[in-house]
Amino acid sequence: MARDLSFWKAKKNARAKNSDIYRELSNGRHLDCIYDIPSAQIMEDIICEFANWEQISPSFFENSGESFQLFITRQFVRVDCYNVTELNANRIIDIMLKYGCKLYDSTIDVRFDEDNDNQYQKAP
Repeated sequence: MARDLSFWKAKKNARAKNSDIYRELSNGRHLDCIYDIPSAQIMEDIICEFANWEQISPSFFENSGESFQLFITRQFVRVDCYNVTELNANRIIDIMLKYGCKLYDSTIDVRFDEDNDNQYQKAP
């Protein structure tokens, strides 16, 4: 099953709809209402966290039938997941939470931010 996990850190005054922010950031656009994030450090953290996975290319990781591909800009991280377990998806989410980047699920158009943190559930 494929799904994407998307992350950004919005400024307090961000009033745009999450779906619009997602679309603009996915197209590589820079938005004033979004903070820059430490892209290189995030990439380093992902490489470290998934060190036992085969890194097929700088942005593609694979292990035992699971794989994911990264799209990283100065403001945005999207992880396209293919057959990734909830446990491994949560490992990615935890990395991004360290940087104040909340999860956005484009499938259901929900951003798991301060107003709806109770919707973010980690797998046991």
